[in-house]
Amino acid sequence: MKGPRLTYTQSRGMKDGTTRYATGTPCPVKDSRGHAIASCERHRLTAGDRHFDDGVSPVISEILLVAVTVILAAIVAASIFGLFSDSISTSEPPEILKITSISHYSDSGKLTYAGIITLKNIGYEEIQNREHGMYISVNGDRARAVIETLCSSDFIPTHHYGVRLIKGAGPHGNVWESGAVGVIDLSDKMIHAGDLVTVEVYRLDTEEIISRSELYASSVFEQ
Repeated sequence: MKGPRLTYTQSRGMKDGTTRYATGTPCPVKDSRGHAIASCERHRLTAGDRHFDDGVSPVISEILLVAVTVILAAIVAASIFGLFSDSISTSEPPEILKITSISHYSDSGKLTYAGIITLKNIGYEEIQNREHGMYISVNGDRARAVIETLCSSDFIPTHHYGVRLIKGAGPHGNVWESGAVGVIDLSDKMIHAGDLVTVEVYRLDTEEIISRSELYASSVFEQ
């Protein structure tokens, strides 16, 4: 047996001063199967939807935050890797054959601006003399002197200019041993006091610079 049907009464004032009453049934809210949903049930379902929305929003925010963090980390990593690669590719060669002195005086003690450069192997490994050559620059001018072998016995027949001779324990023989000293005697007046002298050792097969050393020539009174 069905229960009493709920009704509602609505009053409305008329222009002639009387009141008109209308009675009817409320329009029920129905579910997907066509059944009416009570007001308390509608409130529960509506409140549940709100709780669901409140739960979904933080999850979406966390996902977006993680995605943004990953993207930023990838950008930073790429930047650091790029800088690191650039620093490696543009790094200076080590100083293996070090310029220890530059003399303006000849062996007889006469001031001729002889340009006598003394070099010492300060590395831990020996250098194969026949496999390496040398560029000698004065104030950045690399074309001033070129040596196509570091072996003193092979020096004379090689093509060279700006260099009179090479000598010493380092250039003598096949290897320039660690701690050994050698002398490069340039043509007179190629180096003057205060000039910046650069000695670069390079591989003959690849022209790769394996050592670079720089020193300012001293005053003629500091010999």
